[in-house]
Amino acid sequence: MTLAFTFKPTPAEHSRAFMFMLRRKRGYWITMAVLTLIIFVIAIVPATQGYSVGEVASTVLPYLLILGAIVLALPLVQRWQLKRVYRQTPLWQQEQTHEFSEAGFRMSNPLANTLMRWDAFREALETKEFFLLYVSGYMAYFLPKRAITAPDQLQALRALLQTELARVGRKARMLNGD
Repeated sequence: MTLAFTFKPTPAEHSRAFMFMLRRKRGYWITMAVLTLIIFVIAIVPATQGYSVGEVASTVLPYLLILGAIVLALPLVQRWQLKRVYRQTPLWQQEQTHEFSEAGFRMSNPLANTLMRWDAFREALETKEFFLLYVSGYMAYFLPKRAITAPDQLQALRALLQTELARVGRKARMLNGD
């Protein structure tokens, strides 16, 4: 059985899929924890040294504002960079066809045609918006759920991913409902 889905990915979908992949990385959470710790230390250490709230606030506030701006700007910069890459990558701008079968996952468009066997994938993950097929801990192919037009196709895709990945000793984490 072959399941085929055709869609044209948008820059926003690429960005959301990338951000989901990024948030699954340990390094992302370590970075966020370190930044939070730095902000905490900058605020708490002067307070424990006997400085008044006003003195602590006037000393710490500029640093907190700078670190806060950096933390808030990072996702915006990442989205901007990804949109730029999207505009400069013709392969990403084409209508995509993703085919799933016992043979593997085929991604094709007018510029490329690639077949990847199931043992090339580390895992498959279903989110509310995407199916993500991870080839490494940092990179995944994605299928937006909007490309799946029938509920029976959704169930068939879940079953195929679970069966084929289990056959090669990999895991597929699917949502239970639609």
